[in-house]
Amino acid sequence: MINIFFRTTINIIFIIILNLLLIGCNGCTDPDKENKVIAEKKQVYINDYNILLVPDLSNRINQSIHPKPVEDSLLINNILDHTSDILQLQSRTTNVLDIYKIDFINRGILNNNSIKAKEVEINFRRFKGNLVGASEYKRKELQKDINTFKNNTKNIYSYAISHPSGSDIWNYFNETIIPNVLPEDGEETNLTTADVKLIKKNKNVVVLFTDGYIENLNQTKGYKLDQKLINSIRTSYQKSDADNLEKFILSHPEYSLKSTENNLSSLNILIFEIIDRSLDSNGVAKYQPTDFQIIKILWTKWLKDSGCTNIEIHQAFNKKEEAYEKLSAFLEKLK
Repeated sequence: MINIFFRTTINIIFIIILNLLLIGCNGCTDPDKENKVIAEKKQVYINDYNILLVPDLSNRINQSIHPKPVEDSLLINNILDHTSDILQLQSRTTNVLDIYKIDFINRGILNNNSIKAKEVEINFRRFKGNLVGASEYKRKELQKDINTFKNNTKNIYSYAISHPSGSDIWNYFNETIIPNVLPEDGEETNLTTADVKLIKKNKNVVVLFTDGYIENLNQTKGYKLDQKLINSIRTSYQKSDADNLEKFILSHPEYSLKSTENNLSSLNILIFEIIDRSLDSNGVAKYQPTDFQIIKILWTKWLKDSGCTNIEIHQAFNKKEEAYEKLSAFLEKLK
């Protein structure tokens, strides 16, 4: 009996001590984990955007040949009118180093003396380290530069319509765009005495205005996406037993555009204004699958094969306001 009593007493004491230890450690935390959480709380991640507005100035801009609801220039103007809104995305207020500019697929258009590249660019990077200068510029000069940008955009489209030329989109991504891409490497800047660090990254965003058809002088397979190829894909798909268009197209490498030699991993590409020529004037599909369905699959594969991971493709807009809406949503998603 004494042994049983003794063992029972020992067990009770052990349980009491264990409970006390558990209660005492209820507020304990892993120091390493706690330090990690504190360190994370001291870091703020923000993007600076290098936005390239890239118009395909081929005959797609001629409304008499390829009519569309809203002209490119109005969409570009809508984006420019929201410059102040873009500057505040991600709750950004100061030290914003964005660049917004038109980039030319066909550089030959710059030979027109009335068009100056610097007049289709708004560059906040020049105010790096000069917060007062950036603030003064936004209050006193920004709207004037926006108006100048819009006027020059109008001149560019007027010149392109009266001086038609081709638009080599494949080569633009392979070579022409390179000098205008910023390195993605971020920087750390002390913001407060509490050692809060701002981790900034440059995000290159290409807003391409195109109808999606790549019809250039290079007739080599893999460098063009014209109506002949689209019709061939549609006919082959209709004759096949396939029930998934994307799988069918991806299973035929001969349909694909060649990937660029230039790695596009530092680009985020937003494509506007795909004009589907397989639709009638009322927007009803004359053929299935439609041109847009085929174009979207081939463009996405091409850009991914070339290294780009963030891609969105949109058909022609019915309202100019959709340009900024789509762009801002795209920017907000970039990490």
